This record gives sequence, C-alpha cells and structure tokens, in this order.
Amino acid sequence: MQIINLNALSSDVSSMQADDSHDSIRDIGFTFNFYGQSYTQLVISGNGYITFDLTQANQYSPWIINAAIPNPGILPENAIMAPWQDINTGLGGSVYYGTTGIAPNRVFVVTWCAVPMFSCTSDLHTSQVVLHEGSNKIEMFIQDKPVCIAWNGGAAVQGLVDATSANADIVNDPVLLLPRNWPLPWTATNEGWEFIPNGPTSYTINSTPTTTTTTT
Repeated sequence: MQIINLNALSSDVSSMQADDSHDSIRDIGFTFNFYGQSYTQLVISGNGYITFDLTQANQYSPWIINAAIPNPGILPENAIMAPWQDINTGLGGSVYYGTTGIAPNRVFVVTWCAVPMFSCTSDLHTSQVVLHEGSNKIEMFIQDKPVCIAWNGGAAVQGLVDATSANADIVNDPVLLLPRNWPLPWTATNEGWEFIPNGPTSYTINSTPTTTTTTT
C-alpha cells in the first residue's frame, strides 16, 4: 500500500464552522456530468459528501445512517459520498475546495482535512474528491478513515447516488468483501478509487494508486 499525504492547499476554505451543515453553493469552474445530468455548481457537506442538489445550500446535513443507499426521498441524494459519515467540522479540521488546471482538463478538488469523528474526537478523518473536466471521471482518495463503532453503529457509506436514488454505485470493501454501505462498519487508510461513467445510469469502480492532488 502506497503511503500518501493529501495536500489540503486550496484557493478557498469552506465557511462551515458548525456540525452537520451544508456549505454555500460553489462553482465547479466547468460543466460536470453526473449520472447523465450536467452541473456547473455543487454544495459541500461537512459530513463527507458533495451534492448537486443546490437546495441544500446552508441547510442541515444529515448524520444518522440507518438504511442502505439508495434510499429514495432521504438525503443525501444526487451525491458523491467520500464517505458519508458523522464527522464534526465544528470541532476541528478544515474543508478546502478549488478548481485548478487549464481547459479542457481542469479539476475541481474537495478535501476534508483532519476533521474529528463525532463522539471519537481524537480520531481524525482526511479524504479528497477530484472531479475531472471532459471525462467526468471522479477520483476519491482516503488517507485516514477511522471507525467510531460506539456512535451511529460505526456507519459510513462510500460511493455515488443519483438525484432520485434510482441508481447508486457503492464501493466494495477490499478486505471485508462487502459493500461499504449500511450497516457495515469499516475503516480505510491510504486508498485511491476512481469512478468512470458507464452511460447515464452506472459507473465502473476501480481501485487506483493513491496520489496527491492540490489546488492553488
């Protein structure tokens, strides 16, 4: 396993300073296609996901995970979960975002950097999502994903879900050989994943070498 340090440098720092919140609407900087729909803006959650549902801006972000994704009508939807879990941006760490590169090969990067797990505050989570212009590929890097088994059953979901929860693509844990979905508790260190569009309803998921992506 390759050891990495995700570099959280970015042109912008999220304004989220409270637990369980969504950030304001952010410009991607290019058009990004997700499950067959085109977007130029998104919203970042303090609980480890990105959503293209702009109505969630500055709203409460759910932390209770008590059903598997997809779960129609229940947030998060239209989302990239990196993973979705209960972390506490109100207690520490930072969320960074920004666009870098030159058209037609720009990337938009979100990094959750050293954010404490809720109820297990000495355990820090760091992960990163990279959206690629043109190919619409999604990369996901996890440096540290602890498990807080005493809180929310240790639940965390890693993968993608579309706007109506009709389609979802969930990562299979390479050790436990089960989907990283409710109710499975799991942990990860120094992992890389790519999600390649396979038409408008699914993605091909591959494990990849871990890398460092920065925005300046």
